[in-house]
Amino acid sequence: MNEFKYRITYQITGLLRFLSHKELMRMIGRVFRRAGMPLAFSHGFHPHPLISFGPPRPVGTAGTAEQIDVRLSEFLQPAALSEKILKQFPKEMLLNDVAHIPLQSKSITASIVGAEYELDWPEGLESPTMEIKNFMSRSEAFHKRKTPKGIKSIDIRPGVFDLEWIAPKLKMKLALAPDKYVRPADVLSAMTGWSDDEVKRIKITRTGFNYKEKLPDQTI
Repeated sequence: MNEFKYRITYQITGLLRFLSHKELMRMIGRVFRRAGMPLAFSHGFHPHPLISFGPPRPVGTAGTAEQIDVRLSEFLQPAALSEKILKQFPKEMLLNDVAHIPLQSKSITASIVGAEYELDWPEGLESPTMEIKNFMSRSEAFHKRKTPKGIKSIDIRPGVFDLEWIAPKLKMKLALAPDKYVRPADVLSAMTGWSDDEVKRIKITRTGFNYKEKLPDQTI
């Protein structure tokens, strides 16, 4: 049976940003089924639709360039597929792009080395230029993180590629590799010394990814 692979780029905002990765997966599955997409399925005793997601967002983080790969059993023009999806997307999800890509293309996660974020800086506070300079000059930056084995102190500095202040936004480029994965909230906490409650008040948006190699052209 022939299969056709598509890469979908979308935005997730508003209250939907508080969905966990598993909740998002279930919601997208329902969207695709309601859209009547001819999904391709895995083989074996428990077939499941061949849908592959990009790296999970930290809960509460919005995203303006999130991605999903899906395989279909029939070829659809990207414009026709886009129309089907748009009719079923909830209000706080926007469609950026739909592309037909080679079946052998690497998965989204395998193609990505890092992510870019924007943080809304609180009004009335001085710019964090000095905090950025101090953090980037450090060779180590330990942050306490909850793990299944309890609280662990982790050096997050190797996973911070860049910090930049472009008023009124703090921009971050952070690693997504398992051995260097860093959350923007962790960096903000280590950089400023703010409490968890203070950090949680900051709106964070994942704005894009850094890729190992050029992606296929994407056209709706």
